[in-house]
Amino acid sequence: MKRLLLFIPILAMLLLPMGCIEGVINSRFNALIQDATGNYTIKVGGTVGLNFTGEYEAWLFHFKPDTQSIVYTKESYIVEGQVPVEYTFKGASTAVIFQKRTGDYSLLRVEIWKDEVLLEWSETTAPWGYVWILTGPLVGP
Repeated sequence: MKRLLLFIPILAMLLLPMGCIEGVINSRFNALIQDATGNYTIKVGGTVGLNFTGEYEAWLFHFKPDTQSIVYTKESYIVEGQVPVEYTFKGASTAVIFQKRTGDYSLLRVEIWKDEVLLEWSETTAPWGYVWILTGPLVGP
């Protein structure tokens, strides 16, 4: 019985730090994901009235403590409209592709903003031209 009473505190001293380390890992990953997540705005501009079509994806990252892994979910949105227009979402990364629906030399410009900071932009004046942008914590800037 005395051995058992001596063994319990030793076992507790060995296992307690493991639980603390796991908690630290969980909180660190959650903090990283929280820092990466923000309010995104996709601004489609250029020649006013220009018709376009496109698609964008909103990615969110989550930490799964049971598997000690980061997983993601994404939502895809197919859009069409006229310049200027904006799309907003909460996320950690995005991929966009927009194409002009005209064969002229009008301007299509797409900007990706996160929390009021311009991350990336691209533009085209090519007939039927397109703009493709990928940004986020794993890509940059």
